[in-house]
Amino acid sequence: MSELNRRDFVVAAIGAVCAGCMCEFAEGASPSTQMSGTVDIGKKSDYSKDGIFDKFIKPDQVVVAREDGKIYAMSAICTHRRAIVTVSNNGNEIICKRHGSHFSPMGTPTKGPAKISLLRLAIKENDKGHLIVDKSKQFEEKKWDDPAASVTA
Repeated sequence: MSELNRRDFVVAAIGAVCAGCMCEFAEGASPSTQMSGTVDIGKKSDYSKDGIFDKFIKPDQVVVAREDGKIYAMSAICTHRRAIVTVSNNGNEIICKRHGSHFSPMGTPTKGPAKISLLRLAIKENDKGHLIVDKSKQFEEKKWDDPAASVTA
């Protein structure tokens, strides 16, 4: 069994600290969640009223919302530290229970520590009238007006 000399130990320790710092930096630098796959979330008629729908949070990490005549899907992964969000008991906000971030039905942060909005996911209606969410196509808030980021309710 070989022993680590003092120089090798210091080099290894510095490398570990640098790696940890890079992970922390990367976490705050971009909200990308590297999601993939598609999810059939049903028909437009399943979302006849404005609100937040949590049916797909656990199986697919997707939050669906209807607001201002549009239906959109968001990543259910908090932009602060990547925990899975939930919908509040009263159904009007999205909450990350791990660190206390709150988000509006639109996905914008209303209470920190999260400072970045939830990612929108591409959504479209297929030829059978079902809404299909493409988790690999993500939109940061500045791209929410992209036609693929919502469908008309």
